[in-house]
Amino acid sequence: MKTTYMNLDKILDLKKWRNLQDSLALVTKLAIVTVNYKGVPISQHSSVRPFCETMRKNPNTAKLCEKCDARGGLEAVRTNAPYIYLCHWNIVDIAIPIIIDDKYVGAIMAGEVKIKDGDKHPPLEQMLTVPSKRFEQNLNNNEEIQSLYDSIPTLSYTEINDAAQMLYRLCNYIVEEAMNKNLILEVYEKMAPVKEDLSTEDISYGYSLDNIQNIKKELANTVTNAYVKT
Repeated sequence: MKTTYMNLDKILDLKKWRNLQDSLALVTKLAIVTVNYKGVPISQHSSVRPFCETMRKNPNTAKLCEKCDARGGLEAVRTNAPYIYLCHWNIVDIAIPIIIDDKYVGAIMAGEVKIKDGDKHPPLEQMLTVPSKRFEQNLNNNEEIQSLYDSIPTLSYTEINDAAQMLYRLCNYIVEEAMNKNLILEVYEKMAPVKEDLSTEDISYGYSLDNIQNIKKELANTVTNAYVKT
């Protein structure tokens, strides 16, 4: 596979993805941002909470937010599944890994919500612990910050988990379809002009068996349609 295809911004149509991401944020009531394997955002932050936006603008608190994101992402990669956790502000976040050919290429970071009081749920790991005194001081000493913190939406754990699973399945489906299209392009690039020494390895390296089987079906349909028209 071409190396560039391991970059999410080369696989996804970012303009369409951003519009979809905005819609998903509205439907799931989660803030969502897509990052590459380095943790660098490749999309805008959909429905970002004013509290989290304020914290990330502050160099001191931003470092803590980034550490939580990094650790959450690592856990998601390790389990190859959505990972739901708590940040240092006790806010629920989700890391959804995007893995292609056993390689981590990026993630969808979602969340910025609270769990409803009294809601029963599995214990959630807090990625980073801030001393309680410091935590309270940051909130209590600033009425505006406290107000922003209180305005963070509240969801049940079931709603959060269902949204995480939906995003995981949807994202992997979209990426898989994009990979199939990229493989088609590589096939045509290799075949035009046709090379006498063309081998399967030239066009299939890095792609999964499912990718190749899907493309075989697509090419077979194309040939059949062309034959029928002729």
